[in-house]
Amino acid sequence: MNERSPTQLLPALRWQDPRTHPLEDTWLLTLSTILLAVAVPWLLSSVVIDYYAATLGFLALSAIHFGFAGLSRRPSRNPAGRMWSLSALHALGVISVAFIWQHAGGLQNPVLLFAFALPVIGSIFLSRWHPYLMAALAAVIVALVAAAQAPELRWYAVLPGGVVAWLGAFLGRTGARVNPSFASFYAPSAYFVVLLEVFIVMVFACAVAAEYLGNLFERLLAQVAATRAEAVRSQGLWSALVEGLPLPAVLLDADTHEVLCVSAGALTRFFANDETVVGRDLFKALTFSYPEPVERLVNGVGGTERLCMVRLQDALVAAEVRVQHIAYNGRRLALALINDTTEALCMRSALDVAEHAALIADAQGRVLALNKAARAILAGAEVGATVASLAPEGASEPRWWDPGLSGRRKMHVVVARRTYQVTSSAVPLPGEDMPLYVIAFLPAEMAPAIDQTTAGLTATVGRP
Repeated sequence: MNERSPTQLLPALRWQDPRTHPLEDTWLLTLSTILLAVAVPWLLSSVVIDYYAATLGFLALSAIHFGFAGLSRRPSRNPAGRMWSLSALHALGVISVAFIWQHAGGLQNPVLLFAFALPVIGSIFLSRWHPYLMAALAAVIVALVAAAQAPELRWYAVLPGGVVAWLGAFLGRTGARVNPSFASFYAPSAYFVVLLEVFIVMVFACAVAAEYLGNLFERLLAQVAATRAEAVRSQGLWSALVEGLPLPAVLLDADTHEVLCVSAGALTRFFANDETVVGRDLFKALTFSYPEPVERLVNGVGGTERLCMVRLQDALVAAEVRVQHIAYNGRRLALALINDTTEALCMRSALDVAEHAALIADAQGRVLALNKAARAILAGAEVGATVASLAPEGASEPRWWDPGLSGRRKMHVVVARRTYQVTSSAVPLPGEDMPLYVIAFLPAEMAPAIDQTTAGLTATVGRP
C-alpha cells in the first residue's frame, strides 16, 4: 500500500551567511532598476548619456554584485573583517550609482534617483545604523553631483566654493551644465533645490522603513536559529529512538541506499555477523532473494511488501518490509521496518496444505483466518464473514459452532452431499473472557468413529 503524498525534498541553502545573500539580491535588483531608469527616459526624451562612463559604472556595479555573491558562498572566520568588507563594497556601490546617474542624464534624469532607495533599504542586512549612513552618503554624493552640474545650486551650499569645486572635480566635470534633454526647457534653481530636498526625504524615509524591516528580519533569524536547534535536537532524539526500537529497523538514504542507523533488534536478528553495518549499502549488507520490490519502495514513495525472503548464511527467513520516507536537512531518508514473519508463514503454509478445512473466528463469530481448503468447500467463507452465515441448513442453535463450557465439540455436517466431521475448539486468550474458536472440517471417511453421545448436530449444507 503506497502513500498518497510522497515526501517532499527540501533543498539545502547554498549560501553560508544569511545576511550577505540578501545584499547580493539587492544589488542585482539595483542593476535591473538602473537599466530600466536609463533606457525608458532615453527612448522617450533622448536623454544625453555618456555611454563610455555609464558602461564603466555598470561594470563596477557588476563587480560589486559578484563580490557579494562570492562572500555569501564562502564561510569566514573573521566576522569583524567581513563586516568591514561588506560595508566598503556597499558604500562603493552607492558611489557607483551616483557616478552612473551623473553620466546618464544627471539632473535631467530624476527617475534614476529612485535606484538609491534599494541600496539604502538593503543595507539593513549589515546593521541597524547602516541605512542612515548609506542615506547620508547618497544625499551628499547626489548633492555634490547636482552642484557640479548646476552652478546655481552652489549659491545654496554652506561649504566654501573651493571645497565644492574640489569635490565636484573629484566626481566629474565641474562648473559646466549638462546639455538639457529638452532644448527649450530650462529649470530654475528652485526646481533643483526642491528635487534634492525630495530625494533626501525619500532616502531617509527608506532608512526608517529599512529599520522596521530589519527588526522583522532579526525576528525571523531568531526563529530560524531556534528551529535549527530544535531540528538538531530532534535528529538526536529520533536517532536514539531508531536505535532503541524493539523492532528490527534500518534508517537509510533513499538515493544511495546507505545505512545511517540500525536498531538493536535489527542488529541482533539480521546483522549479527556483521561488525560494520552503518555506511554500507543495505542491499549488500542484507541479501534479499528478490530485492527489486524493496528497492521500488525505497526509491519511490514507500509502502509495504508483505513477503520478502532474506538469506542469513544458511537460513532462509520470511520478512515483511515497511518503508516510510523522512525528509531531513535536504536529504530524503527511508525508515525500513523488517518484521520476521517466518513462523506465521510456516503456520499458514501448514494450514494451506492440510487435507482438512479450518477457520478461526472471534467471540462474535467473525472469521479472522482460514485456509485454502475452507475457501474451497464453504461458499462465501472469507476473512470478515460471519460463521452464522455458514451455518448448516436446519441448525436449531444460532451459535452452533460454540463448544460451550467443555471447550471442545464435535459434530457431523453434510456439505455438497459429502459428510464432514466438524471439530470446534475454544482457545483462551490471556486476560480475556472471550476466547477464539478454531473450527475444523474433516471428511467423515478420514475421521474415526464418533461416539453418538458427543454428536451435537447433523444437517445438510447446500451450495447456493
